Amino acid sequence: MKGLASQRLQAFLRHPLVGVALAYVMGIALRLMYTLDLHHPEAFVDSDMQMYVGMARGLLATHGPTGPWDLTHPLGFPGLLAFLFSRGASLVQASYAQLVVGCLVPPAVGLLGWAAFGRRTGMLATVVASFYFPFIEYGALFLSEIHFTFWLTLAFAGFFGAMTVRRRAVSLVLAAAGGLALSIATSMKNVGVLAAIGFFVVDGVGRLVARPAAGLPSPSWRARLRPWLLSAALAAIGAAPVMGTMTTICTRHNDGKFCFAGNKPAADFLLGHYGRIGTLDWLPPDGHNFGFGSPGSVLRHYDERKSVPWSITDNKANAAEAWRWIGRYPFEAAVLSLDHVYDTFFGSAMWPTFGHPSWPWAHLFQYIFVVLLFIPTLFACARVARDGLRAFLASRLALALAPLVALTVTVAIATGEVRYRIPFDPFFMIVACALVTGELRNRDAPS
Repeated sequence: MKGLASQRLQAFLRHPLVGVALAYVMGIALRLMYTLDLHHPEAFVDSDMQMYVGMARGLLATHGPTGPWDLTHPLGFPGLLAFLFSRGASLVQASYAQLVVGCLVPPAVGLLGWAAFGRRTGMLATVVASFYFPFIEYGALFLSEIHFTFWLTLAFAGFFGAMTVRRRAVSLVLAAAGGLALSIATSMKNVGVLAAIGFFVVDGVGRLVARPAAGLPSPSWRARLRPWLLSAALAAIGAAPVMGTMTTICTRHNDGKFCFAGNKPAADFLLGHYGRIGTLDWLPPDGHNFGFGSPGSVLRHYDERKSVPWSITDNKANAAEAWRWIGRYPFEAAVLSLDHVYDTFFGSAMWPTFGHPSWPWAHLFQYIFVVLLFIPTLFACARVARDGLRAFLASRLALALAPLVALTVTVAIATGEVRYRIPFDPFFMIVACALVTGELRNRDAPS
């Protein structure tokens, strides 16, 4: 009897999930130690963190936004902080919410890997995410990145899961749940919706070009796109409540001008295409002044400071000035766009960590990203591309890369820095893990 119990115990301990669980527990311990002992979030409330905390307290005092100047950033994260403050939470207690979400990111990455490629990929991705320092760091800062990472990862886990499961009812529920998670992610950062658009565009193209299974007749294009259309529609329905409410509030307080998750997209365009500047100040006559720079410009030692005499929310004036500058300096504008892309993927370190005592870890994990995540992703692309463009477009790999393409386009238009890429690192993780586990070529054709 004792021998049988011993054998069962040994079999249990050899199960891969035990190692994954142990790694995850160790990741939680690292987060607790870092946040509670080494890097108290309330001790680093400056720059954007100070802005978010100030916005939250302002929203709480005025019971919501009062004008366009309160809508320069999506309301999701300051709204969450305002809710916590309304319940009597201090900054210390609010940091616990950041810590909890940070601890939930690794299993979310594991779900994404499992849904996209397979069980072994999901387990390995959970381990990698548990020890990934950028996720630990952003869980210890009053920034929206950790929340955006969590909800964006869950959203795409839902989208991939909807393609994988056999039961139609479960597939529809997962698509709707993915849409809901996407809407929450977009309330933190509006680039989330662009990532989803890229995903569904690639999914539609993949379904059209995918070869039918051996021995089966080729279905019509309508039959190929019917499940895609249903999934996209359910995702939109799931996203509608949060996105609709967010758009209504934003537009109402933006002087009636349409506003979706922030009202300054053209300001980011101008900031990224106005020369080699360090800071741009918007100085409107009404006194609602704003000044912003990009960590990418800091690391490149761009020191020039420019100003414009209109509001940061005046998208028409900001866009017109950006296009005027681009028309005058087209070559410089193109190089700046390339710089933004380079700084996003290969910048020296993420903001604000490069200014904190933990800067060596930020630099180290940037090297780790390049060597262990980015380069393996290139190998994965080369392996799948051997079968031709048609096979590549119909692969799960192409779907996993679609959000990264959307990110690349976004930073080329606006500004770029490593911080913008961190929430998208789960897509690199699952591709690299699928390459290691041999599941990269599993279920290439969309179902």
